[in-house]
Amino acid sequence: MLANHLFWKMMYYLVIQEDARIIEMSPDYKQIWLEYEGDGRKLAIRLARVEYHWMKDLEADIRTARKMFKRLKKIQPSRKWFFQNMYVSTYPPADQETKVGAEENDDSSQHYFIAEEPVREVTDSPSFVFRTLGMIEPWESVPEELTENEHEEAAGFYRKQVLIKKQQLDKQDRSLLIFGKPRLTYLLLAAIVFVFFAIEQAGGSTDLLTLIEFGAKYNPAILDGEWWRLFSSMFLHIGFLHIFMNSLALFYLGGAVERMYGTLRFSVIYLTAGLFGSLASFACNEQVSAGASGAIFGCFGALLYFGLIHRQLFFRTMGVNVLFILAINLVFGFVVPAVDNGAHIGGLAGGFLASAVVHLPKHRNKTRQLLILVATILCAGILYGYGVNNDNKSESVPLDLQLAQEYLEKDNIQEAEEILQDVLRHQENEQAYFLLGNVFIQENKYEQAAEQFREAISLDQEFLEAYYNLVIVSIELEEYAQAREYLATLKEKMKKAKDAEHLDVEKLEKFLAERTNT
Repeated sequence: MLANHLFWKMMYYLVIQEDARIIEMSPDYKQIWLEYEGDGRKLAIRLARVEYHWMKDLEADIRTARKMFKRLKKIQPSRKWFFQNMYVSTYPPADQETKVGAEENDDSSQHYFIAEEPVREVTDSPSFVFRTLGMIEPWESVPEELTENEHEEAAGFYRKQVLIKKQQLDKQDRSLLIFGKPRLTYLLLAAIVFVFFAIEQAGGSTDLLTLIEFGAKYNPAILDGEWWRLFSSMFLHIGFLHIFMNSLALFYLGGAVERMYGTLRFSVIYLTAGLFGSLASFACNEQVSAGASGAIFGCFGALLYFGLIHRQLFFRTMGVNVLFILAINLVFGFVVPAVDNGAHIGGLAGGFLASAVVHLPKHRNKTRQLLILVATILCAGILYGYGVNNDNKSESVPLDLQLAQEYLEKDNIQEAEEILQDVLRHQENEQAYFLLGNVFIQENKYEQAAEQFREAISLDQEFLEAYYNLVIVSIELEEYAQAREYLATLKEKMKKAKDAEHLDVEKLEKFLAERTNT
């Protein structure tokens, strides 16, 4: 049929000569969506082989096509998207005089080609449409003297060429998306799980001292020369939920990136992203931290770099989902204080830069890669230098107090005392005085302990625990009158306090009574 001949000749021209890309094709090949870029414009072209008897059917089809175009714009966001909707039919609808056009602000147009009209109409109308698309084509007429079989043979030839081109492009896309196998991803997952169970056996993955012992990011230790913590920390995780979420993300994101870039390139991307994540955390966050999050965000960076190089393929396949998940994770990091968002952003930047350095397989630009390598090294140096000189982030009083508390609980008195003395050299802190008093109690230095508790009370008049310990110390020093005075003050303050149930005053009174009786 002449209509099929015209339909596939138009497809042949668009796909073979103008390099328009087929993005969707119906099983019967009668509705085909193409993507075309030219003259700074991005076009979605729909070519439909239809037979509508009435305009209402055509108008319904146009509405459906517009909805599809809107979905396409969401998948591939662009300010310069335009829509061309083309129909090829044997005969026009019976009531063709009804006007069919674009809706207001729709940026779309409809073109209807009637195969059985004179050849002049058949040839001139497509040429006009293609010129409006920014395409210049010496359109060859479809000879009307051909027999029906010859028309079908011509249509078959054009269809075969179009489908061959589509298969070639699909194969090329697959080669870009699947270059290697995710072997290193599985190895990393095994290493992370192994280390997690080792930490659980050693003292628990939520135990601060155990994490530091196994190589978590701890700023004072890094400043003392333990730079290896910048790498070791990416293999540690804090609690089951942390390792579960990161393992799941690594399985999917790491696997996708390793398939695209290959194992060697992926190893560079992963380690560089992990290093940048640790450096950013070192520079901006004083807390002990651990986890593969920085390296995993580096996988996001690698996917973004892939999207920069192959923008159309990126948005046709994963682009919107990647951007959406990345945005959610970044917002979550800013909203939840416990999340080390500095490590996330550092890993994202590190992964992007590392991807630009190693580039994609079968892509090479040595000059640009060398310049980006130099920029990457400079960025890493700047982050480390900022961390070294950022006094506000190199040490954390709350962290030091937490460490001292854990050392006390494990009877490591010397370590606890060193940390607390260092805190008090820099600033007065009631909690530090209180903990140091507990250190002196364990060393049987009751007079020094009493002095520390009094210092704590001078900073916080409502420090009930300090009063409680002062009663105990006064009893040990046999200063019973003072012990009774502190006890009376404690009981008076407890009447106003809301959270004092943990202080056993009756036990304290009994202890005082026993000592005074003896």
